[in-house]
Amino acid sequence: MTGAIGTRAAQLLILAVLGLAVLPGTAAGDPGYTLTVSGPATVTSGQTPIFQAAGANPPTDFFFSWLDVSAIPTSVLATCPDDYLTASQIADSAHAQGGERVVVGQRETVDANGNFSIPFGYSPRIAGSYLLCAYSNDGATYTLATSSLNVRVDAGGPPPPRQPQTSTPTQSTTVTKPVNVRRPRVVRSGRKLVCRRGTWSHSPRRFSYRWLVGGKPKRGATTPRLAITRSVRGRKLRCAVTASNAGGRTVAVSPSVRGR
Repeated sequence: MTGAIGTRAAQLLILAVLGLAVLPGTAAGDPGYTLTVSGPATVTSGQTPIFQAAGANPPTDFFFSWLDVSAIPTSVLATCPDDYLTASQIADSAHAQGGERVVVGQRETVDANGNFSIPFGYSPRIAGSYLLCAYSNDGATYTLATSSLNVRVDAGGPPPPRQPQTSTPTQSTTVTKPVNVRRPRVVRSGRKLVCRRGTWSHSPRRFSYRWLVGGKPKRGATTPRLAITRSVRGRKLRCAVTASNAGGRTVAVSPSVRGR
């Protein structure tokens, strides 16, 4: 993919009292990617209303795309960040104020025309005002389209009475997402460059790769090997490795090398 992600203009926050509030996304990078997130503008903490993310990818794009949605308190940010990695980091850091990652790496399964529609539930914990920041992305570093929705969360009623413990507590099955211990690196092998994925903790189940040429993702370069062709010779090259498990996914980027 080519084209840098520019800083998009501040989006108008919409708060609807009745019906659905909808704010279309703004494509970032290649044209033809769209995203809209919709759902109730007022919800109650402790409940799980259903929201909808819908959009389209260019029919000529044969690569997978993914949906990420983060809930960020408006007391922390007034508008959503431009990229999904920043949004997820801010949501995690604002956990005490109600921030959280709502959707992590949901594959956007498209029809023959490139359209997709994904329902998702959002269970807010703390009353307040939140931005639902939705992103269509390539699963590595690149944001394809964005959308945001302002949601007011009202306080729920008193929690139900705690039931007496009648069985032996089971061991927690929470899985921690991968953590990069040693960065990926690029080595030369004949007329190709090879991306070594580095060292990771918390047992990643899957690795994916994306090559960056001059800081921009190279279309179709999603394997650990990259041929040194005229288009990359003399350019600064890096590889981005995404490690995934049941707890989430983490991206690590190698130091740059010169294609030669």
